[in-house]
Amino acid sequence: MSVPASASTPAAASPRAADPSALDRDTALLESLLGDVLEEQNGRAFRERLFWLRDSAAALRDGDVEQGEQLLSFLRGQPAARLGPYVRACSMQLQLANIAEELERLRRRRAYDSDASVPQRESLAATAGKLSQVPRSRVAEALERLDVRLVMTAHPTEATRRSIFDHQQSIWQIMEKLDDPRTGSSRRRALEDELREVLTTWWQTDEVRRARPLVEDEVRRTLFFFEWVLFDAIPPLAAELSRCFDVPWPPLRPAVRFGSWAGGDMDGNPEVGPQAVARTLHLHRTTALRLLHRRIDALSREFSQADDHVFLSPALRASIERDEAELPNVGSRRRNPHEPFRRKLGLIGARIQRARRREQGGYTDPDQLAADLELVRDSLSSQRVAAGKIARLLVQVRTFGFHLAALDVRESVRPLQAATGRLIDGYEQADEAGRQALLAAAIPALEGFRAPRADRSDPVLASFAAIAQGMREHGPRALGSLIISMARQPSDVLCALYLLRRAGVGRDGLAALPIVPLFETVDDLRGGEATMEALYADPVYASHLDGCDRRQEIMLGYSDSAKDGGFISSQWELYAAQERLIAGADAHDVRLRFFHGRGGSTSRGGGPSHRAILAQPPGSIRGRIRITEQGEVISQRYAHPELAQRALEQTLSGVVLATLAPPDPPPARWREAAQRLADTSRSVYQALIYEDPRFDALLHQVSPLDELTELNIGSRPAARSASRRLQELRAIPWVFAWMQNRLLLPAWYGAGTALAEGDLALQREMRENWPFFRMVISMLEMSLFKSDLGVAERYFELVTDADARQLWTPIRDEHERLVARVLEITGNPHLLGGQPALRKRLAHRNPWIDPLSHVQVDLLRRARADDEDARTPLLHTVAGIAAGMRNTG
Repeated sequence: MSVPASASTPAAASPRAADPSALDRDTALLESLLGDVLEEQNGRAFRERLFWLRDSAAALRDGDVEQGEQLLSFLRGQPAARLGPYVRACSMQLQLANIAEELERLRRRRAYDSDASVPQRESLAATAGKLSQVPRSRVAEALERLDVRLVMTAHPTEATRRSIFDHQQSIWQIMEKLDDPRTGSSRRRALEDELREVLTTWWQTDEVRRARPLVEDEVRRTLFFFEWVLFDAIPPLAAELSRCFDVPWPPLRPAVRFGSWAGGDMDGNPEVGPQAVARTLHLHRTTALRLLHRRIDALSREFSQADDHVFLSPALRASIERDEAELPNVGSRRRNPHEPFRRKLGLIGARIQRARRREQGGYTDPDQLAADLELVRDSLSSQRVAAGKIARLLVQVRTFGFHLAALDVRESVRPLQAATGRLIDGYEQADEAGRQALLAAAIPALEGFRAPRADRSDPVLASFAAIAQGMREHGPRALGSLIISMARQPSDVLCALYLLRRAGVGRDGLAALPIVPLFETVDDLRGGEATMEALYADPVYASHLDGCDRRQEIMLGYSDSAKDGGFISSQWELYAAQERLIAGADAHDVRLRFFHGRGGSTSRGGGPSHRAILAQPPGSIRGRIRITEQGEVISQRYAHPELAQRALEQTLSGVVLATLAPPDPPPARWREAAQRLADTSRSVYQALIYEDPRFDALLHQVSPLDELTELNIGSRPAARSASRRLQELRAIPWVFAWMQNRLLLPAWYGAGTALAEGDLALQREMRENWPFFRMVISMLEMSLFKSDLGVAERYFELVTDADARQLWTPIRDEHERLVARVLEITGNPHLLGGQPALRKRLAHRNPWIDPLSHVQVDLLRRARADDEDARTPLLHTVAGIAAGMRNTG
């Protein structure tokens, strides 16, 4: 079939053009340059056909049935192998569109930064303005207690390979240079040639991994963001906090710290065990010390001050003499005899190198390094120099230490209980009360017990031995906590305490490790109060809390609670559970911090972090919070230093506001309405998902769920067992599958009926005055906008089960019911009507997502008919749509 005459390719746009917006200009340029590459690599006909696919899919979206039929006819007529290059090209175009979006965000941030009259929304400066009436003493006290922890997790939602990510970073850097208005024509041509070169290399690179990544690959990917972005993003964040609130600089304790699950998340992942824990701790340490040594080395080159131009404190003179006596082979004294700071910094660098090699004379603790840097700082004889690079380095030392990010270890209840049952007679057969009694006797009996050597034949006991060994080798700050997945009862936590004590953690001079129960389902959230009450009253657990300075963390499972009861039910149950849990902790004088296990998608708690924090119950933050940064969220928020600082600032400002200016508690009628919404939406949701016998067939036929297991995007299996039961399916692939078919079912189903049955005037009042409900409606609105029933209906053509196909009607009706109600509540004529910039940004991706979706439907049909040639391009569509939709899971 010939290409219609209307098919066209975009022309490159001048950066100074007045008509197109900067976003449209960058998109057109990148589309055109990739078109040049594709023409060289695959021919002009391929390039023209690619843009025809884009235009045809857009016409179909606008209701042009005839053009849509031409598109579908073309796809059906092509061998699967011929579709592969089109899939890859659409995927690249989509990812280039995402880069253009990020550049637009960067431009907006810089524009705000250059306008001193109005601070950017959700910035620390804006927050300081909102708190101007709060007494300064109260603000200072709250800032002193700030303790925000961001935890990077290696979840199977990041479909972009590291090699592809590196090419994207290169494109981003070149595009920033092109954005400079001082760039002349000849330089512009050279930069565009550089872009063509990078795009060609990217085109020739596999988009999908040929082998599933190893655990160490995930660890190294996480460390990449620390090394290239986060390590240097933290000092300006701390400086901005100091500037906006007039607090001491540099701060003695960091407001933001980091953790990681990569290499420590054993829950359902047989690849993570004692060796992975030990190897990860080693990689964290070597990376942190390498980064610190580079900064010390750079500072040494700059600090050329002569000793007769500055006043050296006696303490610094004495430390230099002492260090040179201990490290006689360090040559800084011979090279720089009259430059004391270079001499001292050279000695500091040598001590860091010895610490890396674990040699005598090396630092054993980051506090020793900070003390040496303070000695230098005190003698600089200039406030400006003392507040400059060396102050920023001190922030890095105090934030990242020698471990960079504290490694959390996570394990599910089942293996922990089973291991305990093998060690305590009668435990396995005992009921809950009996297990608690056995543990109450067994834990104190471990005092004086010599920790056994690691039993390699028992992976659980070997892993606990690795935790103890890691704390001995790397210090207690190298590990963050032990997280218990699917915790439901006190013995789930007490058995973990028993295994830790047995391994030597929390006794005989080794610090205690915090134990964090993870309440995941709706029922678990409701039962969490009783579980924690029993633990607080238990003398053995109370002793453990004393060892943790009366601090307790509780992790809240957004993913499984939403999978269990739907979005609204999950959100309300999480809100109400926090209220109950904080009251229980206060009654026992326990300092509680919530660990929010949020994902990237709205159905898993994703969304703007600032608004999400302000939507939490009043009094639940108190300056302390932990939040997971999962999957593709990491590369979205932390791929560029300035955007990383913006994301960190939004989180930090949200915590400050929620602490010092929390919203009023919701009145009883709002709470009653929220509970009715949760109950109704959960009933409707579960009636379809868990009670309708047709749903299982629908799930496996309308989505690429089964095919996801072949996509090598994470080291962890998609299910907790080999069973195909929905209950065993992890929440992440569950959401991932519905994002692929553009239905986003878990993010909204059940909410339409629940809202439609409620009082519209009351719902409008709640949205206007209650941050929690405003956030719920906002997230529903975004999910509805990102869903596409026109595309989703094509996936229903894949459903061969006639009964299951009938579910389309109630799903479509619930979607339409919810859209109508959300528009009534917001008063807008269309979705995201109040957020035009966001609306444009999300719609900006459709021209290249739509063709991928249509191709995916065709390839799914072929793959299920045993066409082996369809499988590779099908996996490319999965990766491409995942990258385009961004918050896939």
